[in-house]
Formats: sequence, C-alpha cells, structure tokens
Amino acid sequence: MRPAFTLIEMIFVIIIAAVLSLGSFKAMQALFIRSAKAKAVSELSLRSQIVLDQLGSILYHRINNSVIGYTPGDTCEPITDLSVSRPVLEWLGTMDDALLQRRYDGFIDLGDSNRSSATLAAPTIDATLNNTNINLIFSGSLDDGSDETVSACSGAFGWHGNSSRLSYDVNIGNNTLSITDTVQPQFIYEKYYLSNTAYAVARGADVSNLSHCAYDTSLLKDVDTTLFLFYNYRPFKGETFCADGGVGDVSVLAEDVSAFRAESVNDALILSIDMNRSIRGSQSAVRISKQKVVF
Repeated sequence: MRPAFTLIEMIFVIIIAAVLSLGSFKAMQALFIRSAKAKAVSELSLRSQIVLDQLGSILYHRINNSVIGYTPGDTCEPITDLSVSRPVLEWLGTMDDALLQRRYDGFIDLGDSNRSSATLAAPTIDATLNNTNINLIFSGSLDDGSDETVSACSGAFGWHGNSSRLSYDVNIGNNTLSITDTVQPQFIYEKYYLSNTAYAVARGADVSNLSHCAYDTSLLKDVDTTLFLFYNYRPFKGETFCADGGVGDVSVLAEDVSAFRAESVNDALILSIDMNRSIRGSQSAVRISKQKVVF
C-alpha cells in the first residue's frame, strides 16, 4: 500500500499547478490582447477612412481660396501661406445641392447685365432661393492672376472680424441677381458661386467654447480627442462657429483622434488624421495614421 503524500510533495504539486495556471493565464491574456489589437486596428482604419472621405466630399465643393487655418483667440492665415501650424481648418462651401437640382447654373449673361445698377442677368436662377444668408462670390476674383486677389484673412470673406470685399450680399429675383452690398464689386465676372455656410473642423482640445454649442458633450468618451465639424455660420455676416463663441451647429466626425492636420500643395489639400486607442492589459496603444488628397 502506497503511503500518503508528504508535505514536500504536496508543496511541489501546488507550485507546479500554480506555474501551469500562470502560464495558461499569460497565454490567454496574450491571445486576448492580440485579438483586441487586431479588432482596434480594423475599426480605427475603417473609421479614419470614413472621416477622410466625408471631409473630402464636403471640401470638394469648397470655394478654393476661402480655405484658412485658424488658431482660436489668435489669428487666421490662408491655407496656402501658413507661417505656423493652425489647429482649426475653415472654408466656405458652395450651394452645390441647388446647383445639382438646376436651381441655378453659376453663370451670368454679361451681355444682358446692368453694370451700373449691379443687376446681373442669371437666366436659370430660381427666385425661391432668395434669403439673407446667401452671398455671391465671383469665380474670377479667386484666380491667381486676377487684379482682385485679396488674402482670405485680410478682407476677402469676413473671417474673424475682417471685411468681406470679395463676398457680396445679393437679392435673387426672377432671372436676376442684384448685388445689394454697400461695397460694389470692382469687376464682374461671368462665373460665380453662391454660398450659405462656412465649415470648420477641429478637435475638442483645440477649442475652448464647446459650451456655446447645442451638443451634450457628456455623451462623449473624451471631448479632447473628439473631432468636430462645425457649420451653419457665415463669416460674411460677421459670424464665427459656435465653439469659437459664435453660432451654428456641430456634429461629431470621430472619437479617439490624437491629431488632425491640413496643408495645401499646388491647389490641392492634404488631410492627415491620427487615431489611437489604449488596449487593456497592453503597455502600447494601437495607432493609425492616414492621409487623403482633395482636389
């Protein structure tokens, strides 16, 4: 008959069982972390691409020379001439929905227009578009060789307290556009844009007045790493976006955004986004960086 286990044998058995259990736990933990990282990479990669595609679609319908970089509480600069990195990207959008619906075509009949009264013949325009939130901007005034080239931040569109010498109040009538601005255009061009809103993109960490916006930030995981889109405000009326102490609306583009940048290269915009997410049990976060060129 075999004698019972001795105390030393019992201790050895317990130690071996503990080592095996710890090894199994570490192996399971490593598998969990690996799976969580793979899932995070896939999700962040998809989300970052969706954000860049959304912004690219909106920016495709921008008024090209209206794009600026802005530092809240400081100043703005044209995106083509940034002296330092600016955390907020802003631009004027065109009314492309109305254009696609053929409610206007963006061209003036110069032969039938009255220059002295600033009454422009626009044969295809829909008079029901008329409201005080719309401004007219001539395409020709944005050409690099134009005599009317004015810096976006020094008086062209009204950004952040500046004048809006290239953006005009307009009354839309039956087949006519009447410029009602106190400052009349020096030149009239055949092609024009209609704009009824500006847009801004910024991370929560780069703005300080989100409380001015009608949005419940308590629903967010981390306000600072959330990328916001601001819209429905008009610099040509002296307005700025809500998180800059102004007006308008806001929507969330993405969370987990550690950086967002924009730069101009040969009239194209390069958008860059960095996203990261911490993984429980791992000492290193998952990081994704992507770029998109918008023409």
